[in-house]
Amino acid sequence: MTGSGLIDFVITLIVICGTGALFFIAIDKAAPDATMNKIGKIAVGVVLAVVILLAVKSVLFGGGGVALTGAGIIAFAIGVIVLLVVLYIIDLLLSWLAANIGIGTPIIDAIRYLVFAVALIALLVLADRSFFGGRYLGNLGMGESSSIIKPEKR
Repeated sequence: MTGSGLIDFVITLIVICGTGALFFIAIDKAAPDATMNKIGKIAVGVVLAVVILLAVKSVLFGGGGVALTGAGIIAFAIGVIVLLVVLYIIDLLLSWLAANIGIGTPIIDAIRYLVFAVALIALLVLADRSFFGGRYLGNLGMGESSSIIKPEKR
């Protein structure tokens, strides 16, 4: 155990606490129902617990553990804010449509449920990408990136 490893461990713990707090606040607003809220909280809670164990392994036994930085929490916070603003605007639009166009409440509720479920998935992906570089989700089985966004081979 080195002093540097110990400081990386403490930083990782602080970032994990911040991540958990931000996620658990945001999911209460983004989850369309209580079941999806619980699923999201359990998923992120388990990942955070695994990251804590990897950080403990890194500080006690050395090796390639996890060292998180403040950049991830800033990226995550920005993503959460953008997501909540988009959800708010979509909710306003759906409410306006229901009131002015006369679309039935069940249709609006179904659209709202679908949009908020997609937002919850986006929140989980954002957490993985912001903190772990996509390590846990990978590319979600979506195949390779388009040739346009691949780095050029030289």
